[in-house]
Amino acid sequence: MKYSNSVKESVLRKILPPNNEKVRSISTELGIPYSTITTWLYKDRTDN
Repeated sequence: MKYSNSVKESVLRKILPPNNEKVRSISTELGIPYSTITTWLYKDRTDN
């Protein structure tokens, strides 16, 4: 499934400081695979 940039940005805002929510809990809450979120997080960290 392809997710919009706004969904990705929203998820990353929840995971990154100052919120620091757990990837696993966000994955469960939103129904987005854990591996998808960790890929977004990796790409965000390597692109900046």
